[in-house]
Amino acid sequence: MELSEFEEAIQKALDRIPKKFRNILEKEAIQVLAREKVPRALQQKYKGHLLFGLFVGIPYNRRSMFSIQMEPTRIELYKDSFEKAFPNRKEMEEQIIRTVIHEIGHYFGFSERELRRRNF
Repeated sequence: MELSEFEEAIQKALDRIPKKFRNILEKEAIQVLAREKVPRALQQKYKGHLLFGLFVGIPYNRRSMFSIQMEPTRIELYKDSFEKAFPNRKEMEEQIIRTVIHEIGHYFGFSERELRRRNF
């Protein structure tokens, strides 16, 4: 799959996520970006795990008037990981939805453990 096709799959999935989550992405200007592969540093950190996405930014519950953010708040999705786990495009789109909602949870400050406990 070309990166442009993955971007189309992301857009199709984003159109299907519940409105309350779409509204958060829009209101908070959180970009959802397609990336070809997981960056090497993250691969090393999460060795042995398939990483679908990553929230980049200052979580909402940790912001203050003194917070300085150098990069835009975003969710990165990794094409290579999705392709390895989901050869079927429909299944891939379903996982994209779950991953975006999971990463929005990180935006609100939830840990991996808390998100798993809530089935995200």
